[in-house]
Amino acid sequence: MVDATTSLVAAYRLDGLGGGQLLEHDDLNRIWQTDPAPVWMHLDFTHGDAPHFLQDIADLHEDVIEALLEEQTRPRVGRFVGGLVTTLRGINLNPGAAPDDMISLRVWLTNNRLITLRRRPLQSISLVRNYLHDGEGPRNVSELLASMTDAMIDKVGELDHDLDDRLGQLEECQLNDELIDDDELLKLRRSLITLRRFMEPQCDCLNRLASEPGYVEETARLWLRESANQLQRYVEDTKAMQERSMMLQEQLNSERSEQLNDRMYVLSVITAIFLPLGFLTGLLGINVGGIPGADNHYGFTVFVGLIVLVILLQLWLLRRKRWF
Repeated sequence: MVDATTSLVAAYRLDGLGGGQLLEHDDLNRIWQTDPAPVWMHLDFTHGDAPHFLQDIADLHEDVIEALLEEQTRPRVGRFVGGLVTTLRGINLNPGAAPDDMISLRVWLTNNRLITLRRRPLQSISLVRNYLHDGEGPRNVSELLASMTDAMIDKVGELDHDLDDRLGQLEECQLNDELIDDDELLKLRRSLITLRRFMEPQCDCLNRLASEPGYVEETARLWLRESANQLQRYVEDTKAMQERSMMLQEQLNSERSEQLNDRMYVLSVITAIFLPLGFLTGLLGINVGGIPGADNHYGFTVFVGLIVLVILLQLWLLRRKRWF
């Protein structure tokens, strides 16, 4: 269970064999500066005591703390004295949340220390913790970071496949002349934009992490490179889906424009037919003397016949002009 009153979500001392010892606050404070074994500290920085863990326990420079706690972040890698700061993005799979509402993971990496900070829970972190509990986890902190990254990319792949399925259903509806929900298409396009916005720079971020000397072990380097390649394929899929969604939107707009033109055309034909009739009825409806047929018993019948004749003449002219 996570203590809701403190920033410390979990801390582990890695045994180098794939397992990890879960540390309490006092144990973490005691071994962080003295124990040479790899140690991982995972924090929720929405709590007020996060600076205590970063300053008093980890003894980080204020520039590093500022980089880790900044409000707005995008995937990046920054080199500081003694370590690397990086920011990654993961899929939000929390109940009731939109998956494209990305969750940031801020990271401080040294040779044998790893600090991660989150604002909201990330399933990829829980997965890595389970690996450590089962003794099948990473052996050092750089492999630990690579394992987190790999789990995050897997979640990106799941979202990518889900978006592809949703887009395919909309395309099938369009081919079958079924009604397409505009809101569904709009949400899909928004998800694709958000996914591409953060995942594209994250590819560069992972490639740079894989090429950083000194802090990343060779196995982790290969792991990160493979994750970057996999993420690049997902980004390319996202680009293709964006193009498909734009084509679908253009087809919908074209079909609706054509329907509107057809309706306007029908209204124009009706207007062309009834405009002369309106003129005749308005002219003969003037309440002044001298109206033709006013005193004739057959005047109304003659006028109706005249209107029918005018309608037939108009239809003949419109047909000859190929208006319909």
